[in-house]
Amino acid sequence: MADEEIAGYLIRREVEEEDEFWHPENNWVSDPSDAMLYEDVTAATEAAEALSEGGVFEVTVEEVLYDDEEEDEGEE
Repeated sequence: MADEEIAGYLIRREVEEEDEFWHPENNWVSDPSDAMLYEDVTAATEAAEALSEGGVFEVTVEEVLYDDEEEDEGEE
């Protein structure tokens, strides 16, 4: 898995055991495909830090890997 390429970065927070993802125009959304995909980890980290200031929830940056659309062995 070390050879997988990073497609970008999402900003995520967990609220009552549900994940929410950041989009600047729509705020927090439940579907990661509706979130903003940051190309640069520094920009994502800076935005996450700004979002977490004074907040109660932990905000994290997560890598999004390119999907080769092939199923792993053993999956059906």
